[in-house]
Amino acid sequence: MDAPAADRRRRRNAALQVAVLIVLLGVLVAAVAADWANARRVLRAADWRLLAPALVVTAFSYLCSSAAYAQAFRAFGVASRTPRLLLAGFVSMAVNNLITLGNVVGYSVGAILLRDRDTGLRDIAAASAFNSYLYFAVGTTCLPLSLLYVIAGRRLPPRAEAGLVLVVALGCTLAVIVNLAVFLPRVRSALLGFLGRVFRRLTRRHVESGLAAFDGSLTRGLALLRTRPVRLVGLLAAIIGDWLFCTAAVWFCFAALGIRLHPGVLLSGFFIGIAAGALSMLPGGVGVQDGSMAGVYALLGVPFGPALLAAVLFRVTYYLMPFAFGLAVYGRLLRTTAPLSGPGPGPTA
Repeated sequence: MDAPAADRRRRRNAALQVAVLIVLLGVLVAAVAADWANARRVLRAADWRLLAPALVVTAFSYLCSSAAYAQAFRAFGVASRTPRLLLAGFVSMAVNNLITLGNVVGYSVGAILLRDRDTGLRDIAAASAFNSYLYFAVGTTCLPLSLLYVIAGRRLPPRAEAGLVLVVALGCTLAVIVNLAVFLPRVRSALLGFLGRVFRRLTRRHVESGLAAFDGSLTRGLALLRTRPVRLVGLLAAIIGDWLFCTAAVWFCFAALGIRLHPGVLLSGFFIGIAAGALSMLPGGVGVQDGSMAGVYALLGVPFGPALLAAVLFRVTYYLMPFAFGLAVYGRLLRTTAPLSGPGPGPTA
């Protein structure tokens, strides 16, 4: 595929995503406006003081995600000062949370901030992939449990129940494949080779050598991690802390609107909504995540209108505000990032 055609295709895809986002945002606005009298009553009765603890647990969540990012990069031998790793981790995770899209955008921003003459781009990619994998591992563990909670907690139509069971089975299968690919080099090499061949057929571009180099970086990083297993314990602790503080932010956003969520209800709506938003492949899962979260909570007994308002409040508190702060941090870090006059010692794309 020639460069002009590829550019046109990217522009068309971007325009389509923007159009879908506008439609979904319009649906959200219309859903709130349709019951505006009730929404206004809920907002007037809200206890806005609870936004303070929501912001506090949001800050702790991002602190945990930044610490996990820094520990993953340290474990994979990426040489950079800890404060810079933490700040780059904050910016990357703020972008990932807002934009999603497979976490590619956020980790790419982190690569820009961290790459120097002593750090190969593929080492950064391998550390980013492993950090993302650990988040995936926790999420795919909790998602089937959340779906089973919904099945056990509510009488569902047989087709809906069968569909949820199928989703659980597919999620577990995907989790097994990913785990095997991460920890078994032969499986990973075979999978990356297959993906490289598929990509070549679709785009006429050869990426097999780059994927093989990435595979080597990931293998070296995992070998380094095995020499210091305490790093893996710290990584998992930081990631679990991130998830817990994030769900606490959801709880406080709902509590601010007068809704006290049971822990099982809280976790089920949260993980199903997050998964739906990620699978939509829309930036941040806008509209899909919020609507899915509100729909699951409504299925579990929470009024849909207040649940949708709380989901939107959570998006503003947890996604938009840290992202705005992250832009300032990104600008400061970018000014202190030395430009490269040539490639570093590691292999580059």
